[in-house]
Amino acid sequence: MIRILYDIALRLGLGLILGVLLMILITIIETAFYNYHKQTHLFIVAVLISLIIYALGDIGIDILLIFS
Repeated sequence: MIRILYDIALRLGLGLILGVLLMILITIIETAFYNYHKQTHLFIVAVLISLIIYALGDIGIDILLIFS
């Protein structure tokens, strides 16, 4: 049980760090490509959704492996 909490906390911490780095990258990209504002947002939303799905699947696989 401690291992599950450790894995979840580790992934949340890494997610927060990557989220801050992604926000900095978004600010740089939006400044550089100001005229393509809508396409930039669609791309960023797609990347974020794929990262969330990957993280949830990874946590689910770890939980299934621990309990099996």
